[in-house]
Amino acid sequence: MHLASVRLACVAAAAMVLFGARSAFPQARFQAVGPNECLNCHDHDDERQWYEKKEIPEVQRLYPDKKDNAGHINSLKQLEAPKSKDFAAAIGLADKYDLKGPCVQCHATVFAGDANAGVSCESCHGPASGYLKPHQVKGTYEESVAQFGMTRLVGNIQGWTQQCTNCHVMNDDRLIKAGHPSGDDFDLGKRFLPVSIHFKKKYDAAQVAGIAGPELAGIIRRRRPNAAAPPPEPPAPPAAPAAPEPPRPAAEPPGATPPAAASPQPDASQIARSVPNPRAASPSRDVPPPGSPTSIDPPAPLPAAAAAASAAAPARVPEAASVPIAQPPATDRLTALLPWLAIAVAGLAVGLGLFFYARSRSR
Repeated sequence: MHLASVRLACVAAAAMVLFGARSAFPQARFQAVGPNECLNCHDHDDERQWYEKKEIPEVQRLYPDKKDNAGHINSLKQLEAPKSKDFAAAIGLADKYDLKGPCVQCHATVFAGDANAGVSCESCHGPASGYLKPHQVKGTYEESVAQFGMTRLVGNIQGWTQQCTNCHVMNDDRLIKAGHPSGDDFDLGKRFLPVSIHFKKKYDAAQVAGIAGPELAGIIRRRRPNAAAPPPEPPAPPAAPAAPEPPRPAAEPPGATPPAAASPQPDASQIARSVPNPRAASPSRDVPPPGSPTSIDPPAPLPAAAAAASAAAPARVPEAASVPIAQPPATDRLTALLPWLAIAVAGLAVGLGLFFYARSRSR
């Protein structure tokens, strides 16, 4: 009786501690829930209209050859194309619908155990199992990014442009040799327009092209490390020649007091040049803030053969440098841990109570 009660108390206390610790440290990996779960929110009526109706005609207007495959919602249909099996075989993929293969990663949203939708909300904003409910409360965007798996995209032009180029520009030369479009001519300055219909922040096409251009060049260099470097930018035009100095006045006779010369007043352009520009010294507003997962690196190509796998990897391109994902502050983690510590202490107290109760009964 005495030993059985002690064992029961210890098991109960251990279960409390383990349950609390497991709940206090949630899984680092979140799961996709599917586009309907995102679009069911009443605040996202505009997003639903864009995803289901507005993007398709705009893509067809700009690219008539897309036809029924226009729009991200129809990207999964492209895996039914006759050549899709050849593309998968070229990279050593037995099944083009392999959930961890490059085909599905760029053409589908995986949820409920299968590729059940085309490119959708979570393909860009991150799997929503963690942030689906928290981010419905206004003002919780930063919290959703830091703690619940949402990808920072609002105002993060470098982040979403790299997402686009990572899928639209091929990083595996075997796909291109098999006939897959290379994406080397991918002009995001034009291509982003149908997608930007649902953006909260609007961007200039030249601005987008200027950010995406180096990212595209970086992918091509990683795929073809021996390719020629892009041509250098044209030199700046020569500065205008300085104006000739005015003739000096004749010398005054000895003893004469020269009149006081009026100090020249600088014009507005000189004043503007003399005042330091705070924006020039600070980072561009388009540079993503710390903690945003901007550089979402493309999946590594599947190995072609053991010999090819031993080849040296090309150097990392600075334009596509990764930015670490922000971790929640230590105070937040401690606050989340306190309830479960209380449960553990309560469990320990219950265990000790049972222990002393059994001990008193055994006397």
